[in-house]
Amino acid sequence: MRLSLINMIQPDYLQLPKFQLQGACAGIYFLYHDDELAYIGRGWNCLLRVAEHARKASTKIFTHWSFMPIENSFEINSTERQLINKYSPKFNKTYIKLIKLP
Repeated sequence: MRLSLINMIQPDYLQLPKFQLQGACAGIYFLYHDDELAYIGRGWNCLLRVAEHARKASTKIFTHWSFMPIENSFEINSTERQLINKYSPKFNKTYIKLIKLP
């Protein structure tokens, strides 16, 4: 006798955190390959941006994602840059702060 997938799902799997979708979800998103942080991005609608990454024909494989809501555009850009520099995900270019010489 073959068990259906629904019968095999344990109730604990249904206790995952839930997020309310309210229009555009602006902020920073994090794409992972297994336990490795592989990419950090920003967007005015992070849900759509993550979907774009998933649709692309690419050798980049992402297994899951997370999200940090941020509304302010300056804060989004600044935070993304700082996080990329701090964690150096393999699919991001690292930002280098240029220093003016006298």
